[in-house]
Amino acid sequence: MPSLLSTASLAFALAASVVNAHMEMSFPAPLRSKYNPAATTKDSDMVSPLSSSGSNYPCKGYLSDLGTPGGKPSASFSPGQKSNMTIMGGAAHNGGSCQASLSYDKGKTFKVIQSWIGECPVSGGSSFDFTIPSDAPAGDAVFAWTWNNKVGNPELYMNCAVVTIGGAPKNRVRGMQPQARAAVPFAQRPAPFLSNIGNGCKTENMVVDYPNPGPDVIRKGTATKPSCDGGAGQAAGGPSDGGAGDGGAGGDGGAAPAPTSSANPGIPAAPSSANPGIPTPSSASPTPTPSADPNGTVPGGVFITATKPGAAAPTAPAGGANGTSPTPAQPGGAAPTGSAPPSGGNGGGSTAPVSGQQSGACTDEGAYLCLAGTSFQRCASGSWSSPIPMAPGTSCTPGQSATLFGRSNNKVRRSGARKFNSAWAQA
Repeated sequence: MPSLLSTASLAFALAASVVNAHMEMSFPAPLRSKYNPAATTKDSDMVSPLSSSGSNYPCKGYLSDLGTPGGKPSASFSPGQKSNMTIMGGAAHNGGSCQASLSYDKGKTFKVIQSWIGECPVSGGSSFDFTIPSDAPAGDAVFAWTWNNKVGNPELYMNCAVVTIGGAPKNRVRGMQPQARAAVPFAQRPAPFLSNIGNGCKTENMVVDYPNPGPDVIRKGTATKPSCDGGAGQAAGGPSDGGAGDGGAGGDGGAAPAPTSSANPGIPAAPSSANPGIPTPSSASPTPTPSADPNGTVPGGVFITATKPGAAAPTAPAGGANGTSPTPAQPGGAAPTGSAPPSGGNGGGSTAPVSGQQSGACTDEGAYLCLAGTSFQRCASGSWSSPIPMAPGTSCTPGQSATLFGRSNNKVRRSGARKFNSAWAQA
């Protein structure tokens, strides 16, 4: 029979492990997360906060995975779509305040799409609802969850996932309400509140009442206005081009640059091709740099996987997550659609490819290939991507097309749905 001392020691160890568990985002699956089947390097300490110096802001330095097999989108959403994110873990530090943000310039700037002030997150895990802004640009984006904890050390937590924002059809889709004009243009949404990362702003033992939470806010309980504005300028000691992220145990990728100021803070700066910390597409198929829109909108984009000439196309590793709430395997390694995956199961294994799925080299750069109406692939950097599921409420016409958004001059169908000459079509 174990002694009283050994029993007490075991209980203490278990309690300590729970306290050290902290929290992490499981959906959408972050870069280098155990919940992300595409991650080629796993961070065993994903629950840890950002460095107090800001050296691994943003995203713990993992934006260096963009453009690599480990940086594939892990979920897809549509403008105007209601969805959620899932936060898991055992030490919620009595909650606090959280924000969800999107970046289209590889983490240089973020725009807040939802703020939760109070009771975010909760111990044990929970889902938090949000709506993708109706004017969110289409393309690949970085989805960021940031958390200012209520009690404990002054810290800032941040997990980031690559997601695909699909194009919203202009006509009505069955089961989908017409999109209203955004009350606040996407480009004018605020940057996330930053504190405790060497930027001169400190918050401790308080529920942060964000000075500028944006137009979409959920409040629970009482909160305190901080004495600083949490500006999104370069954190003290933050990363420079090619800087190294700490990565925690399980990753050592270079850190992406911190946000920089510009003449127009409402429009993200275009990515710099001189930044060696973030892989760029091969010279054989360069990605054009978007120009500023006079209407104050933000361009979308695609994080294209860089490949060497003659190299075999990368494939996602087989096997699933091994966490407490794993993401179920998708056909061909596809990303889950815009809703949290169910709990249970242990992941693992791979599924048969979808009928018509392509792999390896392709010649029609930028083309889209619809698979069975439920997912699509894209020809990028000379090779086909893994299948990406369609957003809920939409389907595509099987076959290859040149653009997601081009509309044909076909007449309206009897059902009232207009046909699109693209991979996206009405259900």
